Amino acid sequence: MMFDIELESVINEMSDLNKFFTENKIEFIQFQFTTIFGELKSVEFPANIWEEMQEGSGVDGSSLGFLQTEQSDMKVIPDLETVSIIPWEPRIARFICDIQKNDGTPHPTDPRSILKKVIGHANNLGFEFKTRPELEWYFLDEELDPVEDGEYMDTLPFDILGNLRRDMANDMLEMGIPVKTIHHECGHAQQEIEFGVLDALKQADNTQTAKLIIKANALFDEVIATFMPKPFEDLAGNGLHIHHVLTQNGVNIFSDEEKGISDNLRYFVGGILENVDAMTAIFNPTTNSYKRLVPGHEAPVFKSWGIANRTALIRVPGYEKKARLEFRAADGATNIYLASALLLVAGLDGIKKKIEPIQPTVKNIEKLTAQERKEMGITQLPSSLSEALNHLESSTLVSEALGKEITDIFLEVKRKECKEHSEAKSTSKEAEWEWEYLKYLERA
Repeated sequence: MMFDIELESVINEMSDLNKFFTENKIEFIQFQFTTIFGELKSVEFPANIWEEMQEGSGVDGSSLGFLQTEQSDMKVIPDLETVSIIPWEPRIARFICDIQKNDGTPHPTDPRSILKKVIGHANNLGFEFKTRPELEWYFLDEELDPVEDGEYMDTLPFDILGNLRRDMANDMLEMGIPVKTIHHECGHAQQEIEFGVLDALKQADNTQTAKLIIKANALFDEVIATFMPKPFEDLAGNGLHIHHVLTQNGVNIFSDEEKGISDNLRYFVGGILENVDAMTAIFNPTTNSYKRLVPGHEAPVFKSWGIANRTALIRVPGYEKKARLEFRAADGATNIYLASALLLVAGLDGIKKKIEPIQPTVKNIEKLTAQERKEMGITQLPSSLSEALNHLESSTLVSEALGKEITDIFLEVKRKECKEHSEAKSTSKEAEWEWEYLKYLERA
């Protein structure tokens, strides 16, 4: 149900959560949190022990991939501003949580805390970072085939699961997620939902919540929703495009009344382009991700930018009056907290150092010759997870932004994935796809 004004006041003031739980007949409370690899996890308890649980719950970090066994104790601490009722299970109120060490300080392997830290740094410089993610996913049947053969922005009779998509959007609205547009995407049974603009931390929370809503509603409708980056070789991949803007005192500093786009926007782009190789392993964290980063399906392959150019890595949308950026490389498997943090860190580094990017282009970058791209300074993104991990391992900026603990764990786990993928691939193409389906189809 939608919160009325009285309940919104209770939630915002956080002065009487017990009243909120009682009036809404809440029986259980769920603490949700996100792992290093972007998976949403939870622990819940009866609402009648809220008083003793409101300061957090202990969890086993080693079983969740956060840290080594000998350092396994950690606490998930509810962010009271994130309280919401789960639409399909109205007995449950959920909170999104930060992860802390036992001494009450942020845990170095908590993705949400890392984003909060980066945002805090930007705030200290006088900036606010706002984002607008776009989620893409496929609806599959039990044979792992698309449930229909609709195409971009189709309606009935081709868009047969439009009602399911609307149910998902309605649940998002009930949980406070600003929905902008929903529609059928390019691939058969592929869907997209775009959010409204909000602060980056809220949007990262919203993205995790939206993915849960999508997967849950699909399950109830007896279909599979997958964010796997490239579930089909001949169809478009699932991107998680991140529109973003930097403001100062509420003013968009990417916009310039005379030039249209500001120097700050240009420098921000310069920072991203200079560091994107090292960030790619976070934006595209699976072996399957690199099947998406190929020509032909509007997924970026080359490090470039341009106005209204959907073949570019970074696009400045051409149909809006206020300048903003759309980063198009991230896919449905990315950890939205870490991805948002890295975009901000790299962009601020660009502003600080006044990094000039290559010239923008409106040309179709995929159709340029290799010589033309060379003359324009356009180079290729990493073409495999293994290559991206090498860049990550050598980057000072990324390792400092994420911290040594996350970087080391991420590299260790993903190197192992690369080895397992290589073994499957050496067996056969079918074995490779089977391994990726088992690894990523429902976990991405």
